[in-house]
Amino acid sequence: RFTQVPTRLPVLQSATVGGTAANFPDGSALILRADQQFDLAKPFVNAGKWQTTIGFNQPGKRVLEIISSDGRDRDQAAIDIVAAQPRPPRVSFTNPPKQVKVEATITLAGEAVNYSNGDQLILRVDQRLELARPRVQDGKWQAQTVLRQTGKRLIEIIGSEQDKAQTVIEVIGAEAGTFQALPRTTWTSTPTPSNLPNLQPKGITLHHTFISSPPATSASVADEAARMRVIYNGHVNGNGWADIGYHFIIMPSGRVYSARSETKRGAHDVVNDGLGVAFDGVYTNVTINQAMYNSAIALCTALCKRYGITNTVTPIPTPTGDFGTRNLPRIMGHRDRVATECPGTEGGRTVRLPDIRQAVNGNLVP
Repeated sequence: RFTQVPTRLPVLQSATVGGTAANFPDGSALILRADQQFDLAKPFVNAGKWQTTIGFNQPGKRVLEIISSDGRDRDQAAIDIVAAQPRPPRVSFTNPPKQVKVEATITLAGEAVNYSNGDQLILRVDQRLELARPRVQDGKWQAQTVLRQTGKRLIEIIGSEQDKAQTVIEVIGAEAGTFQALPRTTWTSTPTPSNLPNLQPKGITLHHTFISSPPATSASVADEAARMRVIYNGHVNGNGWADIGYHFIIMPSGRVYSARSETKRGAHDVVNDGLGVAFDGVYTNVTINQAMYNSAIALCTALCKRYGITNTVTPIPTPTGDFGTRNLPRIMGHRDRVATECPGTEGGRTVRLPDIRQAVNGNLVP
């Protein structure tokens, strides 16, 4: 007989059931069965009683049977398995903005209850694109990020598959004249791999892609998106990298495309402690056009403001791949760090590197 059966039990929780077994010798094995087909346990009789623990993975009304080993003696009881009440997440957002402008740098923050200092969380947008991997400090987390697509964006902070919090931020268009890079989703639905090392940029390295026949200045976005996929294929399937090595690529039209996530270390100048910006094409003997030059200034200005770079002309001690430590400005050429001709002639004349440095520095002066 059943004498102890809960009437309701939440999914994935356990409960004790028990009863009597009159005239059964101690040690007799019984069978506890659900819905006449699933054997849940084989409790043993002790002093005319039996007891065991049960649990269910799915909600619904279940019929329990306790059965003697020969099947001649049995009893039934009903139990209602109900959906478990969701636990409140241990991670949360603190006063997230309801609305932000596209390309604006925003700081998101919140709490991480019962997490240890140094534990890593994941900040994600639209359930697929990783924005940052903030670390917990004193039960709190914080991360800077940029949203590049307008519309209502679902933002998640994730501690584990069972512990996450969500908020929705509306991203509105920027004011006329504000710089905007085209989002990565313009040319691919594949995000930058999340397992790459994080990056806190110390500077900007300029490159040329060194791939001939770039799109024309009048090219469509569709043509340029196809070109981005060509670059991606070369870097991933040719070089064996996880993604495009650069963070941004400037097309002859002047449009700027987001490549590798700027939160992840690139593969562009060996040291890779800064952002990689590439002019699409070969600029060994040809100079970038005015649209590319203007976009480079706008992009580098936005990046410097985003990451707290306040001077782009004064040389500072900088590690390189081939030349040890050199005194270099915060905006430098690939050939300043590695023995290469990229991004063109010595001193970066074909990509107007000195002019870009000066113009950006002028934009940073308070």
